[in-house]
Amino acid sequence: MNYLPPATSLITFLWSGGESILLVPMATRIIDVKLLISEVLRIPVPIDRQELSWEGQCLKDELTLQDYHIPPTAFLVIYKKIEVEIYLEFDGHRYVYVVFDGITVGELKAKLQTEQGVDIEHKVLWMVDNSYLDDHAQLLVAGVVEGAKLFLIEDKKRM
Repeated sequence: MNYLPPATSLITFLWSGGESILLVPMATRIIDVKLLISEVLRIPVPIDRQELSWEGQCLKDELTLQDYHIPPTAFLVIYKKIEVEIYLEFDGHRYVYVVFDGITVGELKAKLQTEQGVDIEHKVLWMVDNSYLDDHAQLLVAGVVEGAKLFLIEDKKRM
């Protein structure tokens, strides 16, 4: 007897507001899963600002749950894409990024270095409320929200 994978999965969605469960057909595209999240679960994150992740992997909108071989009782994490501004203390440049709030502060700094050629060695990100952001903290945990203004400054602790 051949084993047939289930046609539907009981997926648990974890997000900053809690957790919710939906029965989702395995052939559903990720973009349609996002639509279900908005319509059925009423999670207040617009489709274009949702980032779904499974086992640390961001899921592409055009693929299906089945394409990722997501098991019938999986946990998907919903991250929110946010826009942040980064100001460079030493030259006044400003960069705007739309990133998902599940990345770490260190990953955001690395993005700045890779894409803009900014030297991040011995520098920290600082928020206007006078808090330094730990490189290992996810943006959502560090309190970085939509429209946040961050400053890349010299790490005073290293001086």
